Amino acid sequence: MRNTSQIRCGVAISAMIIGLTAGTAHAQSTATPASQPADASAQTADGSPPADIVVTGVRASLQSAQNIKRNASSIVDSIVAEDIGKLPDNNATEALQRITGVQVSRDVGEGGSIAIRGLPQVETTMNGRETFTAGGGRTFNLEDLPAELIGRIDVYKTPTADLIEGGLGGTVDVRTRLPFDFSGSTISATLGNNYADRIKKSEPMASLLVSDRWQTGIGEIGVLAAISYQERSYRQDLDSTGAPTPRIPGKASEIDPTRTVFAPNGNYQVLINGNRQRLGANAALQWRPASNLEFSLEGQYQRFRTNQQQYSANIPTAGSAYIPGTVSYFGSTNDVSQASFSNQIITAGGTERDLLDVNKQIALKGKWTSGNFTLTGDGAYTKSKSDLWYTELDLVTHAPVYTQYAATNPPSSSTPGFDLANLSNYTVGGLTRNENHYVGHEWAGRLDGEYKFDSGFLSAIDVGFRFSDRAVAQQNPVRFVGQTKATNPSLYPSLFTANQFGDFYSGVGSGLDFQRNYPYALPANLKNNFGGVVSALGLAAPDPNSISNQLAGFAADEKSYAGYVMAKFNFNDVVDGNIGVRWVRTEDSINGFQLRRHAVKDANGVTTYVLDSPQAVDPVIVDNAYNKWLPSANVRIHLTQKLQLRLAASETLTRPDFSQLSPAVTVVPGQLAASSGNPNLSPITSTNADASLEWYFGKSSSLYVAGFYKRVKGFIFTRSTPGQTIDGVTGYTVSLPVNSDPGTVKGVEVGYQQFFDFLPGALSGLGLQANYTYADSKAPSSLVGFTAPLTQLSKNSFNVAAIYEKHGVSARVAYNYRSSYLSSILAGGYTPPGGSTVSYVFPVYTKGYGWLDGSVSVDVGKHFTLTFDAQNILRTQIQQYYAVATQPGQFTIDDRQFMIGVRIKY
Repeated sequence: MRNTSQIRCGVAISAMIIGLTAGTAHAQSTATPASQPADASAQTADGSPPADIVVTGVRASLQSAQNIKRNASSIVDSIVAEDIGKLPDNNATEALQRITGVQVSRDVGEGGSIAIRGLPQVETTMNGRETFTAGGGRTFNLEDLPAELIGRIDVYKTPTADLIEGGLGGTVDVRTRLPFDFSGSTISATLGNNYADRIKKSEPMASLLVSDRWQTGIGEIGVLAAISYQERSYRQDLDSTGAPTPRIPGKASEIDPTRTVFAPNGNYQVLINGNRQRLGANAALQWRPASNLEFSLEGQYQRFRTNQQQYSANIPTAGSAYIPGTVSYFGSTNDVSQASFSNQIITAGGTERDLLDVNKQIALKGKWTSGNFTLTGDGAYTKSKSDLWYTELDLVTHAPVYTQYAATNPPSSSTPGFDLANLSNYTVGGLTRNENHYVGHEWAGRLDGEYKFDSGFLSAIDVGFRFSDRAVAQQNPVRFVGQTKATNPSLYPSLFTANQFGDFYSGVGSGLDFQRNYPYALPANLKNNFGGVVSALGLAAPDPNSISNQLAGFAADEKSYAGYVMAKFNFNDVVDGNIGVRWVRTEDSINGFQLRRHAVKDANGVTTYVLDSPQAVDPVIVDNAYNKWLPSANVRIHLTQKLQLRLAASETLTRPDFSQLSPAVTVVPGQLAASSGNPNLSPITSTNADASLEWYFGKSSSLYVAGFYKRVKGFIFTRSTPGQTIDGVTGYTVSLPVNSDPGTVKGVEVGYQQFFDFLPGALSGLGLQANYTYADSKAPSSLVGFTAPLTQLSKNSFNVAAIYEKHGVSARVAYNYRSSYLSSILAGGYTPPGGSTVSYVFPVYTKGYGWLDGSVSVDVGKHFTLTFDAQNILRTQIQQYYAVATQPGQFTIDDRQFMIGVRIKY
């Protein structure tokens, strides 16, 4: 079936190209001027492409982004590179946080995932084509892409009918460069060094772009090749206070016989060292055989590798006996601020966590114009893989006395009088190995036609069709846990080492007590010689055909068909816009495994199904299909030449993640727990209303106010239902993803930018860019009947950037702030010795924080520019808490990053 669809797609694209070539044989003529920009997805309201994306300098970058926003056919915000190889920030996600309505979650000190107007379900395209990183989800990991390859990023906050579906919150389109973007021969290179101050390491950065175009006997031809390499070492110190566990009078966990108090469940501290490498390359060939015919062939490649070592001390106190007379509280609250525990277990872990993403895409596009009619065809093949290896080996000890101080900043702890560094005080704990190996690929093709009218209010009619066939699989996963019988660590001198880091949480945590000198397993052994570690510990090698490994695997095949029709209108250049509808059909086939059961009849003849013993698995295949209609309308009213009002209404959707659709059911009898996917999940849909008032009072100066409202239906949450019966045993907690009740997101955005040209002399180079977003949400949560704000959504966020550009000097200081937000909802429990299980539920919040970055560049002659960038200048501490501030949670600090470099351009 797959081969058939691939052949159909390839034949259709080939036939279209042959037909276009034949149809324009009569039109061979001088190619369009070199100044014509490449085709871009952020089209103007009349369908023409926006201004050229090749700019130089901060002022030109902001002017180009403003022109795109002003002339786009929907509500769009853009970030344009200041020069070849220079986004305003050194990471694509970092740059996106400067856009109103976009909030960023941080990953070891740099931008990680994003959400648009509170919704993380974001469609990512590259040059208008869908792209992704293989995994259980659907998105593209923007961290995979080196920023030096990016020419522009467009964020679509309202859709048009021709836009690929999938972005509930919006669509992010990453634009790389094409040879026809440049007027002629261009060579550009960057060379730099990135220094991280906590890990005290510096790493190289380099990029190269070569492009040229020529007139030939068969038309104009352009060729471009670009490559970028970034390396970054980093360190993160993570100090996590356990959830506040209820200590109930009369229970085994009692602390105060007169009241229920909440004591933190110990502490988990991790020192993370890592190295990230990004390698990206793209190549493009453009051919314009005639003024009305153009072809492009593009290739993209990204490789993102992370090698990370983690050194941890895990000290859970929920089941520990407290020492009477040692307990203090936060004021008059019931929250414990300090307590000591006897015979406290401590687990010291050494961990190696490595990740490798590889993404490839090749695409062929043709565009033919004949009179008022334009036909565009595009075909792409995308291939991706993502591999994760996680290995941990533990040491276990018991401290006679452990004291936790929850009121310090950050929370701290001590083990007075105990030699934590002495390896002979430990026994060897468990060995854990988890591996995820995802692969995915997609064939996609689309055909779009547009007919423009010469007169009347109807300016154009667009129609199109798109087909994609996407497959993703989790292949050969590993789930392994082993415990050696010979637990004396002195038997394994090559596996463990003394602590090499005595400065955990130094700086912010100076003068506080932490567990800083515990020994741990050498991560290098876990990474490079896992088989040897298993053998040395006397354990059996992981069985690739084990039940847990088979249950973790799945495969999915998804075919989608989409067609649209869109009318563009213009009433006397006062009111213009578009209205259309997009039809989408999705066909899923999901393969997984479930534990085998057999029928058993009781004495009354009642049949139940119980697990086989020994356990075995059976394959499960579930097919599903659905159709959706997605209408959209975008209207622009020109109130004056500089002031315009936009109104938009639309419906968008996001399909469930592939891992959420997996039919596999995993049962853990020893923990009375079971979990599964849900192949019958419906897509999440959102009905949207938007308005934007925009005033453009200068070439790079503007002020706008926008409002938005989204009603989201079918949020997907993992729901846990206790007290279920499996195989005749009652008490199981069964977890599975389900579609929930509707929720809403509404808010306001304000943006402003201006260069103060009216100031005298050198001061005329000053500029300011600022924006603010207010977002309010109400949505169901993972707890039945409990509504809450959307997770990861700050109600208030803003950006302020002071800019200077004059006489070859360019400088920028940018501050980003987001207010506190709900991180997650924690549901858990613990069983004290000799007692019954106590359950608890807590919201987890992240406190508001700011992030300060800066950059300076100086032109040295016509071809050279010296650059300096600094990130996390304030060394921001990110803090979490449970429910209230007197229940502290996770605290983290990251490196300051300093980059020096040079840009060369000819």
